[in-house]
Amino acid sequence: MPASLRRRTSVVIGAALVAAVAVVLVLSTRTDAMDWSTAHPVPHAQGRLDAGFHAPGVDDFYSSQVVEPDPETWTKVRPAGDYRVLVLAAGKDAHAAQNPQVAILVAAVQKWAGAEDRVKLKVRYLHDPNTYIQGIDNAAKKDHADLIITAGNSLVDPVAAVSANYAGEKPQQFLVVGAEVAEPTANIAATDWIGSAYLGEGLEESHFYHPSAVTAPRAYAALRAGVAAVLTGYKSVIVRIPADRY
Repeated sequence: MPASLRRRTSVVIGAALVAAVAVVLVLSTRTDAMDWSTAHPVPHAQGRLDAGFHAPGVDDFYSSQVVEPDPETWTKVRPAGDYRVLVLAAGKDAHAAQNPQVAILVAAVQKWAGAEDRVKLKVRYLHDPNTYIQGIDNAAKKDHADLIITAGNSLVDPVAAVSANYAGEKPQQFLVVGAEVAEPTANIAATDWIGSAYLGEGLEESHFYHPSAVTAPRAYAALRAGVAAVLTGYKSVIVRIPADRY
């Protein structure tokens, strides 16, 4: 082998070894908050709801109780530690939202996660109606999320069916965004507004929902209000933000 070729080969091998060592060092020294292979303690709330949230007593509210907060009365609440949030969104395939309204809801969660460094977010699109229930059940069983958020009217009935199976001693918490559940169990809350309040059960969707009512400001406000309610112990209420203020 010519000397020049040997030198070039040695340089390439040496560079590859350096890169490999660097990767090993990074992987061995980092702590990956996105590793959810085991459960962890669910963080509590840091901060309090303002009086204008109009929350009932945390020990005597009932499931499906409607709370109608004043604008921005939830902004002082955040998770006290790393908060694992999994979005299950209705998709047209495994990589994209089913429609623009679902995309708006997902974007609201992503905006919140981008602003809140304690939120560790994963998004998954469920695109086969025949496996919606299985997909939600698998997430509750295996993902170790602190909060599972659903986005899309087509997931309302499936999440209502699944949530009851995870309302026991170590409940999995759910939050429906942009819709609600007619008869929620103790571990599923909802957050919505007039015009985006479909509640499943075979009811006529157009009576509760109009696509034009789903806007980015409303979705973001509802998401923040709903999460604040869950974090502060209101785990099965319906938070209804004032649509005319957003």
